[in-house]
Amino acid sequence: MAKQLEPPRTIRSRVWALVNSIKRGPAYSKTAAEASRALRIARYNLVLMDHDGQVVWTGEWDAGGAFEFGPRHSLRIFCEFTNHSNREAEIAEYEIELMSEEGLVVGRFGDSFGDSVVVVPGQSKVLAGQWQL
Repeated sequence: MAKQLEPPRTIRSRVWALVNSIKRGPAYSKTAAEASRALRIARYNLVLMDHDGQVVWTGEWDAGGAFEFGPRHSLRIFCEFTNHSNREAEIAEYEIELMSEEGLVVGRFGDSFGDSVVVVPGQSKVLAGQWQL
């Protein structure tokens, strides 16, 4: 005698329950982990230093409104420094600080030059940086 099969509706509901649990499991935990690592960035600072690590100049810019920066995002920032003083400015390294809405530093990246860069009065220097979370 043949074994009685379950109705198609019951089989379909079990398959859908299994498929949905497989889809939601890893995606949900990954999204929650990524969301906890996301940062809100509202502004950034440029800090220029000489070869001794002494701060030569700082500047602060608004990021055009706070934005969320999370994993797999890449951020490129270009800052232009113009020497408005009457003397040369010697720059050996720079840092770009990412600031939260509360004014806290949430990220920092920069670069140093092999030799110091001298910026004469009236001259400009563009500094760029890239950061990934």
